Amino acid sequence: MAFSRKQQRALRLRVPASTSNVGPGFDSFSIAVDHFVDLRWEPSERIEIERKGGLVESTLSPGRDPVLRGMRRAAVLAGANLPPGKITVESGFPPGRGLGASGAGMVGGLLIGNRLTGSKLSPEVLLAEAIALEGHPENATAALLGGAHWSVPRAKNDWLHHPVQLHKDLRFLVVIPPYPLATGRSREVLPTSVSLQRAVEQARRTPILLAGLRRLDPELIRLGIQDELHVAPRLKLLTGAQSVLDFAEKAGAIAATLSGAGSALLVLTRTGELRALEAKLQNRVKRLWGESGSVLNARVCAKGATFH
Repeated sequence: MAFSRKQQRALRLRVPASTSNVGPGFDSFSIAVDHFVDLRWEPSERIEIERKGGLVESTLSPGRDPVLRGMRRAAVLAGANLPPGKITVESGFPPGRGLGASGAGMVGGLLIGNRLTGSKLSPEVLLAEAIALEGHPENATAALLGGAHWSVPRAKNDWLHHPVQLHKDLRFLVVIPPYPLATGRSREVLPTSVSLQRAVEQARRTPILLAGLRRLDPELIRLGIQDELHVAPRLKLLTGAQSVLDFAEKAGAIAATLSGAGSALLVLTRTGELRALEAKLQNRVKRLWGESGSVLNARVCAKGATFH
């Protein structure tokens, strides 16, 4: 397939990071946030990738890199070959922290690969492919669509992504530990079966959490965000995490839990209380992890992945 001069110009793409699960929303609930994975493709003699910012911490081989996997998958679906080029990927946060870096990379790769091979694939196809490559829907959905969504399967390889309304004053603080948690390891510790009572308790919480996030009602959020399945076993893998969650709640947070599978911690607050709580958390993180830990403040990102 021949490529026009226009198609071979540099491409720039910004993809939002995301926090997911948020208590009982395991493998279902995602919120895009205003921290980003930035990608640039430019013509080169061969296909190569360079990581910058927080992503220099990644040890993935090119064959396993989500961006390149997405690009190659788009080319296969389009029935075309990728033109040679260099892809540069950069973010302000490291991988393996529960902020959807893999999902954002996968979506970014699919979008760039689609653009380079003639833009034949619809957004619906691209999202379905991102979910299939990731193995679960939440981070890919947030990365492509932006905003907040609850994803449920309609049939095999077919998902309904229901938009979730969040209060305009909802804000987040994301505590970044100095260590990652691999997705595979985070899933190994999950229970393979649960009692009927635990399943009932989990099911009760979802509508309460969503109502609390819509109204920014602290009592509803605190009741709804409790999790019976994945948070407790994963916290045992994360040194110092439980103490940070306890501190955040005592310091005035609405609630606190894991971001995604971890290792990052998600602290929920409101606009007027963000700065004071952020300062307290930064002091706590510095005492616990020195300069190796960090705290990011974030809000909902309404826009999904965007070329610019």
